[in-house]
Amino acid sequence: MLSLSLVPNSGCSTPSNPDGRENVSGTITLNGSPLDGMAGIVFSPTVVGSNGGGQGQISNGQYALTGANGVKPGTYIVRITASVDFDKKTGKQADNTIQFGSEVPVDVVPPEFNQQSTIEFEVVSGAGNVFDYDIKTDYVPEMPMNAKTKEAIPL
Repeated sequence: MLSLSLVPNSGCSTPSNPDGRENVSGTITLNGSPLDGMAGIVFSPTVVGSNGGGQGQISNGQYALTGANGVKPGTYIVRITASVDFDKKTGKQADNTIQFGSEVPVDVVPPEFNQQSTIEFEVVSGAGNVFDYDIKTDYVPEMPMNAKTKEAIPL
């Protein structure tokens, strides 16, 4: 009798990841320091029409795309973005609370690591799928035209 009551329950659970997505995690640094600010990572499929990509937030250099938010096996272009808020009046780094009108976001990652990225990563089924990357650059972002002070912001 007990075994009959267990049989119906064995097939009732639904998988937490029905799409077969893989966990992808790692550390992103900018010239050796953990990437911070308002930062994110995007895995865009190299195959047109594929829907297996993923994206997530980078916090203190770390990110993790897991379970249903993971990435399907395949090859992807990796795009890394980050911006830091600066006070328009002082030109100094702000507190990232998005004070409308007084703060302006400034990209701190150059275009070759985001919009123009050619960085590829292959997500493999059943593998560890760790993507660590250190962005090496001497890029100095420019303060937007509507800011009242500094022309450039050192990283």
